[in-house]
Amino acid sequence: MSRRRDIPRIYYLGRECRRNGGSKLACPFTAITISGSWWLAGFNDMDMELTHETQTNGPAAPPAPGTGSLAA
Repeated sequence: MSRRRDIPRIYYLGRECRRNGGSKLACPFTAITISGSWWLAGFNDMDMELTHETQTNGPAAPPAPGTGSLAA
């Protein structure tokens, strides 16, 4: 994936967290800050992409046993 120059790196950290099954509670910033907003935007965008993929390709495989992931 190529990064756009006008989107901060924090956005991509949020996407990466969601892709790896992380929680919104993992946001390292306060949600009402600019950094927190960018992080959550990336997280939510990836969440929508994963939801669309699930609707298109069927349900995702369950998390590996013992990983403690709550991602569905």
